[in-house]
Amino acid sequence: MSENDLLFSLQCLQRRTARKRFRRDILDSWDGCAYCGRENPSTLDHIVPKARGGKTTRNNLVAACADCNLHKSDTDHMLWFRSQTFWTPERELKILEWVAADPNQSDSAVAYKKACEQPLQLPAGNEEEITS
Repeated sequence: MSENDLLFSLQCLQRRTARKRFRRDILDSWDGCAYCGRENPSTLDHIVPKARGGKTTRNNLVAACADCNLHKSDTDHMLWFRSQTFWTPERELKILEWVAADPNQSDSAVAYKKACEQPLQLPAGNEEEITS
């Protein structure tokens, strides 16, 4: 994709579409439910529940199956998770790494940053300067 494609193929996302992409990006980042490992999780779980002040941000949401999400409810995720028979230190570590990760380092954020580092050029035949 060229710089011109990036500049002239911009799309304005509707809120609904942006929300779907945000959700899909998180679900695709996990290999199953963050807690039990069940394949194809269908919900997102707030690690710090909204009822306890948790934000709806990428690093506070994990992919979760409906059962885990329902059973965890608004309890502390570590207390709940460690009491489950499916708890493993590997899954706990992955959740902790996810929470601590810089959301600006996600694949989409890195691609956007790379695109922004390249200078914009006008299409061939249009040498007019862009004024602000």
